[in-house]
Amino acid sequence: MSVIFPDHPAELSATPTDLALLLRSAPPGAPTDRVRLHGGNGFLLWADLPSVLVLGSSGGAGTTTTALGLAAAAAYDYGEHSPVVVDATPTGGDLARRGCDIIDAAGTVQSWLNMSHRSLPSAVLDACGENSASVGVLPRGPEALPRRESYSSVHRDLCEAGCLPVYDGGAHVTNRMVAPLLCDSRIALVITVAARADAINRLKPALIWLDDNYSQYHLADSVIVVTRQHPSDGPTVANHARRYLEDVVRAVAEIPYDTHLAAGGPVTWSRMAQSTRAAYRQVVNLMR
Repeated sequence: MSVIFPDHPAELSATPTDLALLLRSAPPGAPTDRVRLHGGNGFLLWADLPSVLVLGSSGGAGTTTTALGLAAAAAYDYGEHSPVVVDATPTGGDLARRGCDIIDAAGTVQSWLNMSHRSLPSAVLDACGENSASVGVLPRGPEALPRRESYSSVHRDLCEAGCLPVYDGGAHVTNRMVAPLLCDSRIALVITVAARADAINRLKPALIWLDDNYSQYHLADSVIVVTRQHPSDGPTVANHARRYLEDVVRAVAEIPYDTHLAAGGPVTWSRMAQSTRAAYRQVVNLMR
């Protein structure tokens, strides 16, 4: 069954049977039942916050700024965790340029995977760049990951190091690099969409693809984040998404327009508007 989401601003066209199937609760033991346990030796097992995968419904949806904002908000409200934003785009995006506002990264996902003791906290720190919000930044190069490595092994070793991974998966949701992360329902899914009518219309096929490949129960635990990227962006798109999707996904949230983010330079938590920081903190709490 496919997600039914109307183009903006058309009306919803779904039968009662379709909606009943889509909106029903997940059965016991469904993939969206997160297990959150406290592990020993610094191993983080979904205790207070889940790891996060941020995907864009289309290009320019604000995945990088959202990933950085969520990681900074997690560090701000839950200081016992060590968030690390990881570039999970197909060939490497602009995470290093946007995320490192103190010290540039000394390594990449690929060079870190080649370390012999990469699951040690010191190895992760050596590879990451530094952010003033106490967030690590791990970019990736354009080359393929080392042989037999995937983002499944990246996730395993970052968790063993005691980190809270936040993945910038870029656009589109069909990015094959993040398939192992999408298969792990313990990793929270955030889908970003720009606050434009054309962008919200491109959200529909993205949700249909996720529903077809990962089931409506996985989609039901995701959070849609509408990003206002222009001063003239209003609440229309977010309200449209809430109207039709609030009962389909976990929540629909909105990040307000912020002049600091719009400048396109390094993202610094303390330079964001108070309303922007509050919005990111709200999204983090929605995923708990």
